[in-house]
Amino acid sequence: MLNLDPAKLLVVLVVGLIVLGPDKLPKLARQVGAAWGDLRRLRERLESEVRGAFPDIPSTHEVTQAVRSPLAFLDRLADAHERETAEQGYPNAALAGGGGSDPDVPAGGAARPDGVVSRISVDVAPGETLEDPSLN
Repeated sequence: MLNLDPAKLLVVLVVGLIVLGPDKLPKLARQVGAAWGDLRRLRERLESEVRGAFPDIPSTHEVTQAVRSPLAFLDRLADAHERETAEQGYPNAALAGGGGSDPDVPAGGAARPDGVVSRISVDVAPGETLEDPSLN
């Protein structure tokens, strides 16, 4: 996004001082600050209205983490799902590696009674792709 280190900020301020002059620069800075505050309040109000309408929406921090690291977010969701299925008493839900003595449990996953696999791990060599022949 916007990456302003102190040196870049100083250059922007010096250029603004030269272009606008010392009498107009403080007025413009106040206007920019007021607009920034209005934008922040608008965002907060919009966020509170959306959270009021949809209380199950994750926090802004969780959404930010999901965007920055989607795989970690998906891992947390998968772990939460595994804990939930284990608490509900689904057989073999606690098997982390799968592939035990139960033939209905594929390697890398845990099967529920309805046959849905909760997690599958697949190793793919670099340059190879996964293709499902049933989709052709």
